[in-house]
Amino acid sequence: MKLSKYNTILDVTPNSSVLYNSKEDKCLVFNTEKKHLFSMDPSMIASIDPAIYNDLLNINAIVESDKNELAEVILKSRQIDSSEKEFKLIINPTMNCNFKCWYCYESHIPGSKLSNNTIDRIYKLIENTLTKNKKLERFVLSFFGGEPLMYYNKTTRQIIDFLREKYSEYPHIQFSIHFTSNAYILNNEIISHLTEREEYKHFQITLDGGREEHNKVRDSGKKEGSYDKIIDSIKKLVSNKIDVLTRVNYTAQNIDSTREIIDDLKDIPEDFKKYLNVGYFRVWQDDTKVKVKDKVDTIYADYHTNEISVNQNDLYMDNLNNPCYADKKNELVVNFNGDIYKCTARDFSQENKYGTLDSDGNVDWIEDKLNEWENIKIQSKACQNCRILPLCGGGCHQVNLENKGLNTCQIGINDQQKDDIIMYRLSSLFVNEN
Repeated sequence: MKLSKYNTILDVTPNSSVLYNSKEDKCLVFNTEKKHLFSMDPSMIASIDPAIYNDLLNINAIVESDKNELAEVILKSRQIDSSEKEFKLIINPTMNCNFKCWYCYESHIPGSKLSNNTIDRIYKLIENTLTKNKKLERFVLSFFGGEPLMYYNKTTRQIIDFLREKYSEYPHIQFSIHFTSNAYILNNEIISHLTEREEYKHFQITLDGGREEHNKVRDSGKKEGSYDKIIDSIKKLVSNKIDVLTRVNYTAQNIDSTREIIDDLKDIPEDFKKYLNVGYFRVWQDDTKVKVKDKVDTIYADYHTNEISVNQNDLYMDNLNNPCYADKKNELVVNFNGDIYKCTARDFSQENKYGTLDSDGNVDWIEDKLNEWENIKIQSKACQNCRILPLCGGGCHQVNLENKGLNTCQIGINDQQKDDIIMYRLSSLFVNEN
């Protein structure tokens, strides 16, 4: 027998410690005076303290000497990424946008939009997917961009209507519709169309601080700015029972102003607050040397006080079991011109392209790029030797691709941050158990 490579021991009080196994997501709390046992060979632990030895066996913190835990984690990751139960189709109806945010990585293309020819090819792609994927249980139609609500009636609406015609043919499949939008041009006509059917719907809507800070970034060209219109859109969506993740893009400069968002959302009636979730995401170009974590934690507490749910997935890491959508084999992005991509977090350039949607609704993949994408994950030695790999999953395919050959943490976290992730997870485990 041997100790699992996925064990971590942390002190939690002056007299108590915890051993956490990230592969099993289980822990053993023990008196700190017994901590010396865990540096011993398992056979010694068994002879000195049989009770603790059995407890360690029960959570697989001790495993057979020939057990290849890494191979099991890699196999699980690939099985999840290649699942045939869900298909996610992301469409960029346009690469045009009504705003020019300073941090946006995309190259906006004025006047760009889906042509009727490309829409016809998307129809055939949807038809092919539903017909051929016999194990399919969930079909996710998502709109990105650019701003996907632009040219809504000429592009997005038509695709939604086509998909809805398929509901009765495939009653065993759960259909859902998602938008990543700034929601500034959302109107009652669009909401009326979206609520015609009862499939699950979700919006991710971004804000850039409180009113004044946001309006500096999202210049609407109007005196009143864009902030209040977007807040109003959020309220309209949740009042129509459409889930909304309000993504707050924060920097060291605007973080204090984001408290205003709480004041502007707290009057949502209790029955509709359950459709609202708020997440804080630091703008990647911001100077991370300026520490604002304490401010963010305090703001999170204020959201909880006002009964507004906060998404804290950055701490509650579960990326192996719930990887990025782009890691999935049954996921693709169709750009307005019919080019195919995997990741939406990079510019839609020819360099990042993975294929083309042909006239029959099939993808003509660039095979060498696709093969590299599918086999790049968990290849660095740092990932293979990491004690929280079963939580992290080794980072996403895109990050692995960009860090190819670098044997450092693919997502750039240190040992202290790993401990913090474990401690947050442990607190959640105990709350759930309670």
